[in-house]
Amino acid sequence: MEKNPRKRVSPAELHDLMEREYAKTAGDLCRRCRIPRPGYFAGAKAGPNWRVPQSGECPSACHTIMADIVAKFATTHDLREPREKP
Repeated sequence: MEKNPRKRVSPAELHDLMEREYAKTAGDLCRRCRIPRPGYFAGAKAGPNWRVPQSGECPSACHTIMADIVAKFATTHDLREPREKP
């Protein structure tokens, strides 16, 4: 059985981590865009057990920054299953 090296967190915790990374990376580039909250995805066979809704394109290229942040956290974090206790 393969061990999952990803840290298990709540959707709110993961969202907060990604938002802080976005604020640090994007700075004052755009004040409208926010990273959508991740949702649990039970059908994941490989990769993280969560997905983030796709955001629209932004003239400031925020969507590309968001995609990079989501990809980074996809390698390090999983969501706790909905009935799993912290």
